[in-house]
Amino acid sequence: TNDAPGAWTGIDIDLVRELERRLGVEIVVRSAPWARCLEMVRLAQTDILTGVAWTAERAASMRFVPTSYSEVRPAFYARTGAGASVRRYADLLGKSIGQSINSAYFEPFNSDERLEKVSVRDEETILRMLADGRIDLAVGTEPNLAWDTARFGLKGRIEPTAWHPDQATPLYVVLPLRDSSAPLAELIDAAIRDMLADGTMADIIRKYR
Repeated sequence: TNDAPGAWTGIDIDLVRELERRLGVEIVVRSAPWARCLEMVRLAQTDILTGVAWTAERAASMRFVPTSYSEVRPAFYARTGAGASVRRYADLLGKSIGQSINSAYFEPFNSDERLEKVSVRDEETILRMLADGRIDLAVGTEPNLAWDTARFGLKGRIEPTAWHPDQATPLYVVLPLRDSSAPLAELIDAAIRDMLADGTMADIIRKYR
């Protein structure tokens, strides 16, 4: 993404523009911190949100479009030269780990109370804190972390750790949990299934790898 809404780029932006074309509607894109985005869906202050990982708690308060349009893989970053210090899950113990508020990554990380997690408002702040030595590690997802490292000018200052979790996290579009959102969810689901079948989604994802 860039700061100006008209200049935003990325998988989810391309997804939204393709949904506009296929559904014949206009979708106004707005940016907000992730925790605020989730709250806006719960309060029905926005019509759709992209890039949401499924959790039981979220499913109880928002409507998930059934078909996942993409997936990400959890990853950890360290300051350059320290990536080799994390070679297995147990190596996370005793290290401060920056995470985005209200994000879900993978189990057992999400529920592991032994870990020192530092919840931060947004990914840029997390990565800058890591680069400045204020935390030991950052958790996020790929390809997002690699993309953010480049666009925030942090290449050479931070690097992936040697260990990568095996899990893949499917991403979904969600809508407010209200009766009137059900027909739109069905239309979006059909469009996503078509995009997966005709290769459109694969082309979008390939563009940002």
